[in-house]
Amino acid sequence: MTTFDLSQRQLDAAPPDSVDQAHPWSLTVEQLAYLALGVLALIAHLWALGDRALHHDETLHASYSWFLFVGRGYIHDPLLHGPLLYYLGALGYFLFGDNDFTARLMPALAGTALTLLPYLLRRELGRPAALIAAVYLLISPVALYVGRFFRHDIYSVVCELLVFVAIVRYVSSRQLRWLLVGSTAFGLMFVNLETSYLFLLIMAAPLAIAFLWQVYKPGIPLVLLLGVMGAALIFVLPGKAKVDGAHNALRDPETGAMQIERPGFLGWAPLPTDDNGYALRVRNRADNDGGRSLLENLGLYLGEVWKFFGHPAIMLAMGLTLGTITLLIHLIWRRSNADGVTPWQVACERQVPAAIAFGSLGQGWRWFYALSIFLAIYLIFFSAFFTNMIGMVSGVTGSFLYWLAQHNVERGGQPGHYYLFLLAVYEPLLLLFVAIGLGFVAYDLLGLRRSVEAEAEQGQTEDPFHRTFCIPFLAWWGLASLGIYTWAGEKMPWLTIHISLPFTLLAAWALQRIIWGARPAPDGPGQAPQISAGVWALYGSLFAIVIGLGFALMSAVVDFPDAATVMPYLTPALIVLATVALIFLLTLSAGFRYSFRPALILLTVCMVFTLSLYTVRNSVRLAFVHGDVPVEPLVYTQTSPDVMRIVRRIEEASIRRGHGLAMPVIYDNETVWTWYLRNFNNAERSSGQLLAPPDAEVMAVVMLQENLDRHPENRRHLEEFVIQRYPLRWWFPEDEIYRLRPNWREVPLTQTSLLGQFLRAPLEREVGERMWRFLLFRDPGAPLGSTDMIIAVRPSIADQIGLGLGE
Repeated sequence: MTTFDLSQRQLDAAPPDSVDQAHPWSLTVEQLAYLALGVLALIAHLWALGDRALHHDETLHASYSWFLFVGRGYIHDPLLHGPLLYYLGALGYFLFGDNDFTARLMPALAGTALTLLPYLLRRELGRPAALIAAVYLLISPVALYVGRFFRHDIYSVVCELLVFVAIVRYVSSRQLRWLLVGSTAFGLMFVNLETSYLFLLIMAAPLAIAFLWQVYKPGIPLVLLLGVMGAALIFVLPGKAKVDGAHNALRDPETGAMQIERPGFLGWAPLPTDDNGYALRVRNRADNDGGRSLLENLGLYLGEVWKFFGHPAIMLAMGLTLGTITLLIHLIWRRSNADGVTPWQVACERQVPAAIAFGSLGQGWRWFYALSIFLAIYLIFFSAFFTNMIGMVSGVTGSFLYWLAQHNVERGGQPGHYYLFLLAVYEPLLLLFVAIGLGFVAYDLLGLRRSVEAEAEQGQTEDPFHRTFCIPFLAWWGLASLGIYTWAGEKMPWLTIHISLPFTLLAAWALQRIIWGARPAPDGPGQAPQISAGVWALYGSLFAIVIGLGFALMSAVVDFPDAATVMPYLTPALIVLATVALIFLLTLSAGFRYSFRPALILLTVCMVFTLSLYTVRNSVRLAFVHGDVPVEPLVYTQTSPDVMRIVRRIEEASIRRGHGLAMPVIYDNETVWTWYLRNFNNAERSSGQLLAPPDAEVMAVVMLQENLDRHPENRRHLEEFVIQRYPLRWWFPEDEIYRLRPNWREVPLTQTSLLGQFLRAPLEREVGERMWRFLLFRDPGAPLGSTDMIIAVRPSIADQIGLGLGE
């Protein structure tokens, strides 16, 4: 074989794709469980969906979806990510109207779908693990919050899971439908969010290494060297520009060249993406920009793009990539050994799984169908249904270059431990079983190596690929996601779901492994040790007593004002250690009495149940109680609930005047008002500076407090109005909770963050009490930060608006 075509016999040898062959129209208990989960997930995602104020980013997404809905058109702008969200948002408005509920409706439906998608991995994970993963996605604080949030991430993680399913299913079955599912899902992911580049790297790296490992091992060092060289050429070897606070490059006033902070290798200049202004220029371009023709604008745009791709470092990186690919093609498919056969022919004759899976892409033009689906999605969405033809180019170049620049900007400025902190606060159950799962994977891989060596000594040459692919691939997905999102310059709370999703699947598999053993039956729940109801009741009761006693003592110590005097030795740390010790002794006793495998299962189930209660509590408080109050670290720079209350009162006042929403209102350059005042016929936007007193017909003015303070004439122009100040956006006190200053180990304990205090003095009473209050009651012990606004209304309607305005 000199091509990657395989015989029909090899394709037909693929294993069946479904574990549900008998009675296709009957519902099993398992399927009924998934249906029940679907109903619960739908309720959880839709309940009170429109009750909390839209986040700042949500108002932007809602507004641009509304512009598309009312016919104002759309041009892809990577500043606001990909077009998929906006078209789905406009579809939601078309079907159900435009309001806060319907703005979040389509993401909520995607979040519901995500809960059920582990169903597709029953064979690969095991039926119990797939069901456990679905249950956890229902109660996961991160998944539920992001699944009720009008951002791109929920669509992307749905697509990520579908791509993962498609890969593992296609590798095992080589059925065309999974290839098409994967190409469709990746196409939608690509037109939705720029994290698709990171996901592509995460998925492609192990697949390429696995392919080379089985087909041509000498190619692995070539690929690894290419990766190291590519990263160095982009992130290390070019020069570094001097930038201002907005990360715009400082330039020479005469030549316009970027000023150099650090010269690059061989005197290379900085990459153009060191300048945030360049990234903003190349992110998109209208076909008729500046009144020019499409071809003129395309030429100008390509000229801007060439400034990046013409840089010596990028040219060398592209040359190395092309050269490495060409060399590998020659070494694998063209160069023959002493017997006159190529490595590819050898792999195909041995029916190596990676070669069979890769070769099947050439059967019946499969690769062409998959590529056509991806390109169709790409061209249609990025060109805004062929109304912005330059978008076919800027869809890749604009997205890649803009977000490469944002890596240097580091918006949010979050620390490297950010995602681990969030997962530890919200999902300790997940982290616990991820750690166990990673241990299982390492143990299995070491055991597999010994098994392969033993089989080789006995003359058995079966490739173990099919036995080891899915779970290590899943573990890699989770660890690589944690690593790459931690490395990325911009860290935001909603990105946590890209890490928690693969970890959820791995943790579910680990829990299944503990209870049902290493290999549960593919058509059933597997074999677990028989434990009598009496044993469950006895152990469960004693476990509950220990946990309940620990909780009661902790509450008493933390809440009792004189606890330090009355009970000086009963500290939170001592209570935790004593509780853990009692549980250990209880489990040890059960092990001696009934054997240790059942004791381990008893401990595991009780621990899962206890930590699940904490997880559910986190989910409920995050999604339904504190959704727009940033005492939660996952709630990031959130619009305050006062904004919604003010808007509703203005709407009521306008309706009472008998003119619907025609009451004249002035608002400033704050973007949140574009969404919330969109239906006011006579709403007028100002620059933030009032040039004259509002007309007599204007009944309300809303503006940022900073605009009121920056322009003293604004107060004079509003003398006939009653003014009230409210928080517009507020945020979590990050410095006081989890940030670690460079000198956090040396400063007095009270001057570092809660996390720093815990790392330095975990046994201190005050530290334990403060940590308990934060974890259980989200008491940050510090005031919330805010950007404030004012509402100014005529005295005649002040009493209709609310507290503080009628006086």
